[in-house]
Amino acid sequence: MILSRAVDERKNYLIQELAEKGYVEDFLGKKTEDMTLTELEEIHINIRCKEAGQ
Repeated sequence: MILSRAVDERKNYLIQELAEKGYVEDFLGKKTEDMTLTELEEIHINIRCKEAGQ
């Protein structure tokens, strides 16, 4: 139970972070709320890398 709570907390954090950057769905229309933790982490990393490269 502790692990699933930690996963949910991390997902919620990433969803909020992405929403603040204007990212709420992918190019296929999949909403961040419906994404897995792995998908959210990948998108978050990609956005941060793009920001660092500006």
